[in-house]
Amino acid sequence: MQSKNQHLPFLILMLVAATAIVGLDFITWKRGGKSIFFPQDKFREKPLRIPYARSLRETVLKHLEDLDIATDTINQYRDNEGILHMMVELTPKKYSRLDSDLTKELARTLTRVNKSEKQEDELSKYYLWQVRSSKDQLLYILFHCVEEKPEAEQPPISSEAQNLVAIIIDDMGYSLGAIDRITELNVDFTIAILPFSPLAKETASIAHQNDLEVILHLPLESINNTDDNNNTDGIIHSQMSPDEIIKRLEENLEEIPYVHGINTHMGSKITSDENLMNIILTYIREKDLFFIDSRTTPRSVAFDMAKAMGIPCAERNVFLDNEINEDNIRGQLLKLYRKAQEEGQAIGICHPTPETLRTLKKYLHLMSDYDVRIVHASQIVKINHGS
Repeated sequence: MQSKNQHLPFLILMLVAATAIVGLDFITWKRGGKSIFFPQDKFREKPLRIPYARSLRETVLKHLEDLDIATDTINQYRDNEGILHMMVELTPKKYSRLDSDLTKELARTLTRVNKSEKQEDELSKYYLWQVRSSKDQLLYILFHCVEEKPEAEQPPISSEAQNLVAIIIDDMGYSLGAIDRITELNVDFTIAILPFSPLAKETASIAHQNDLEVILHLPLESINNTDDNNNTDGIIHSQMSPDEIIKRLEENLEEIPYVHGINTHMGSKITSDENLMNIILTYIREKDLFFIDSRTTPRSVAFDMAKAMGIPCAERNVFLDNEINEDNIRGQLLKLYRKAQEEGQAIGICHPTPETLRTLKKYLHLMSDYDVRIVHASQIVKINHGS
């Protein structure tokens, strides 16, 4: 009996070791490694990998967003059978573009589209799409195409006025619908494109083809906007080394073709720091670009430094849409005209919001009352630079 008891601890130790070995082998097998005890193919639980694919609804909404059609203007409901119906009102021009692009994308995913149309009157037509995916998803879309009513003819804009205004449209690169509406205004705007925005290159190309001026909208760290400081692609931070700043500038410029100059996005922390601005402005001078200080802080030293360094430069005079409503934008636009009338030139900055573009379209012609004409920002910069 005593001999058996002497061997008991050894047996327990062997059992624990065997259990550990089998357990480790099981873990190795589950992770896909070579196993001693478990089969390599039979009974193996294989992970299910399903690549993400947009639903029909997401695909349609993405194309509508690219046309700058707001989601909240699209009526959507499900019928008693759970089938989704969408109703969209848009212009024939936008429908034509959507028809081509969306049909091609759906075809790539083996989605079938049946279309029918009905003429309501001379200005209105309906298109009904029945969309069925290869996985038997079903979607009905009713497009209501309405011709835009011709607006009252505006007085012609003078091309001979001596007082000059540059209007820079910031934050571009997110909507082709926005650049389309801007080109339709047939005015010499300056288009400031954010680097790494999803449609930066396309926006720059459309602007260039329509004789609009393209500049880099350079993101710089601000004092209080922590969220944008941490989440804006291409942003220059105050803690970066000179080499890191130069590299970031180069990366940003590579993102956007046809760039003639640079203006600042945010930047209250950077533009008030002489050492940081010296690095940035030296690079801008070497690249033979002009510089516009957007003046997001009254403490900015950027314009004065650029001028002292011999860089063609200017600074923003008026923000047109600091408040997004027609009355305010109209008032700021007239303030810009008055500034140009008083000083011979002025620079305004705005954004491609529907309200801003609609107000510009409605009131740009008032420049004739102030003997003002709109020019590219570079033209004002050249005058300031004496060239």
